[in-house]
Amino acid sequence: MLNNYKMQSLNTATAYSFFSNEYVLTEEMCAEAELSRMDILFIIGWIVFSAFGYALFPSIPNMINEYFSSPSLGTILELSGGIGIPLISPIIAMVCIIKIFPQKVGQKRFKEQLTLVPSENRKLAFYNEYVEVTGKFKKKLPYDELVRTGETRTLYLLYFTNQRILFVPKSGFHKGTLSELKHFISKRRTIESKIYGIVRYSPALIYLYILIHTIYMG
Repeated sequence: MLNNYKMQSLNTATAYSFFSNEYVLTEEMCAEAELSRMDILFIIGWIVFSAFGYALFPSIPNMINEYFSSPSLGTILELSGGIGIPLISPIIAMVCIIKIFPQKVGQKRFKEQLTLVPSENRKLAFYNEYVEVTGKFKKKLPYDELVRTGETRTLYLLYFTNQRILFVPKSGFHKGTLSELKHFISKRRTIESKIYGIVRYSPALIYLYILIHTIYMG
């Protein structure tokens, strides 16, 4: 009788949920999550703009004014060869990266999420060693498989693999707060996960070093 009581107490302690979150999964949510996956691209883009944008900035207003005040179509086309391609193409590329690409990939991620746990209605419960996702059935994701974390304007993201991404809406907490959860997750991340969180920025840092070295040594 005493042993049964101890077992019940142990199970109750093990099953204690520190945080809970509830939300409805949408394609828009999946699209927003893609921006966190592309943060390295934004870092590289910022580096490029910082390196070359400042030098070009004084001439950009004059270039735009000359472009739109050109007296003839021939002059506009001529200017387009030197202005339109350098200026418009990067803008179109950035629009595609920020707007179009996340939406398209978000549709795919939405289907992957429903494969991971069927049902758009999700409940999250954070236990000591794993997080449990509940839809039509329950799935446990142990923290020792966590690769990295991410964040957007409305989402906190846990990346277990490229397909197994856990969405934690900042407004969906029923127990605990986002800052408390971040501290909780940080204490449970493996050393490999923390190292990866630093190493993943190395391409951008290496690119920055090469760019600065080229500018000052060239």
